[in-house]
Amino acid sequence: MFRLFSVFLCFGVFFSVSSSEAVFAAEIMAKSELQAATVYTNRATLTRQAIIDVPAGAHKLVFSGLPNDLLPDSLRAEGSAKASVIFGALSHKQVFAAKLVIPREQELHDKIEALQDQRKVVSAEKAALGAKQAFLTNLGKLAGLRANEDIAEIDLKPEQWGAAADTIQGNTAAILKANLAHDISLRKIDREIRKLQKDIQDITAPDPRAYGRRSTYQVSIPLEVEVATKLTIELSYQVPGVSWRPLYDARLDTETGDLEITQFGVVQQRTGEDWKDIALVLSTAQPHRGAGLPDLSPMWVNLFQREPMASKRAMFSAGAVMEDSAVMALAEAPMERRREMKAQFVQAEIDTGGFTSEYRIPGPSTVVSDGTESKLLIGSFETENKLQIQIKPQLSTNAFLVASAKLKGEAPILPGRVSLFRDGAYVGQSVFPLLRPEEEHSLGFGIDDQIAVTRRVMKDEHSEAGLISKDSIKERHFLTELQNLHTIPVELIVFETLPVSKDKKIEVEIKNKATSPGFEEDADNVKGLLRWSLKLEPQQKTDIKLGWKVSWPEGSSISGL
Repeated sequence: MFRLFSVFLCFGVFFSVSSSEAVFAAEIMAKSELQAATVYTNRATLTRQAIIDVPAGAHKLVFSGLPNDLLPDSLRAEGSAKASVIFGALSHKQVFAAKLVIPREQELHDKIEALQDQRKVVSAEKAALGAKQAFLTNLGKLAGLRANEDIAEIDLKPEQWGAAADTIQGNTAAILKANLAHDISLRKIDREIRKLQKDIQDITAPDPRAYGRRSTYQVSIPLEVEVATKLTIELSYQVPGVSWRPLYDARLDTETGDLEITQFGVVQQRTGEDWKDIALVLSTAQPHRGAGLPDLSPMWVNLFQREPMASKRAMFSAGAVMEDSAVMALAEAPMERRREMKAQFVQAEIDTGGFTSEYRIPGPSTVVSDGTESKLLIGSFETENKLQIQIKPQLSTNAFLVASAKLKGEAPILPGRVSLFRDGAYVGQSVFPLLRPEEEHSLGFGIDDQIAVTRRVMKDEHSEAGLISKDSIKERHFLTELQNLHTIPVELIVFETLPVSKDKKIEVEIKNKATSPGFEEDADNVKGLLRWSLKLEPQQKTDIKLGWKVSWPEGSSISGL
């Protein structure tokens, strides 16, 4: 009882009205609209805003119809007004309703019900036609019996029986045509019902538990105002079913050498509520991973000694008294009031992961709730770009145009797919790794047909050497002929590889006389990778030669050649 009373005193700090007034505080329903969303990799923080005329006194502000899957620990509210407004403790509960939680699902459900009712009407009309057709069939049978009797009595009236037969035939044909029309209507209705049912499955696919859900959250915030005022209040909370990923366009102008990198954010959400004209922020924070590691406590080691239960009870009681004393001290402490005060609630923890970037999408944004991907423009990156032509004659005799870009500015490039355009033409796709400012990355922009490449094997010999112990020797020489057919000078990068030994008994030697000088060995920290950098004037020709020798003990087998 003491602890409950202490908590009640805590609430008393927020309210200066009497307890009887608090009990009979009026409920004010907050009609809110979604204003903003901050999207993380697997969830989002949504912010709703309500502007309410609040009379003087103590009241309870109620937000209803909130998503059933919101994370209660993330609930947070803040507000402002020109009069003094004091918030109490936020509370929440689940409320069950007759309608479905997801508005789109309820809309589709209503359409299905309307079609099912329409189907019943068509089926009833079809049944009535069946009864009418059965009546005509029986009437035709009776008419046939009567005709036989008239023939026997020589009392036949052909004009009457002919007219009756025509009537039966005409009515039967009309019934059959009407039945066919009803069958077509039923087929169309069934097809439309199946389509709507598939749409409902698409909406609830990420979380099958959401199918047919009729419960929502209701959030209540007690408040007290000194005089009547207009209160602007914002309620924020986190919900799953939302994600975003970066997407890029890289556009290269080969005449100027400029590289334009544009970033987009691809957002999709299945919260059950369409986001219409909201302020949208895309964040790299990961609140689901926590903010940090807990503190490490001393690892005490001691001999185990049994203590009487009475002493333990005494220690527990002392701890309880200390805790209750702290609560009382908090309850008796004076609370500072300001003209426009904001209610403070515990915020969700955010993991920066080393750095956190937030991208505020310019202008109002709209994202529908059926999982459709919305591609939103974020902005462009500044780069320091250098064009190169890379050749890897071991793989291909084609030369490829490559832009080596160094990222400038302060924002990083996040990992994501990039679409490549050369002089406005789409040439393919690549992938960006995580790039921080001042880091470089190369993007290939297709084949450069103005660089002629020819590769030939000049020597490929296997021999043995040695007087006492013989070694097997493999020696190969290659020649790559290059020519610049452009009307401007170009920079070429030629890559070659030579064998790399993984056993000290295997020796690899570069034949200097058969290898063009000026190469960089183990380029880019790749063992055995050689790189030549050269500049070719228009129509200039040059050769890149490579020669190497591998030797290993005779009688041993070798792999990799």
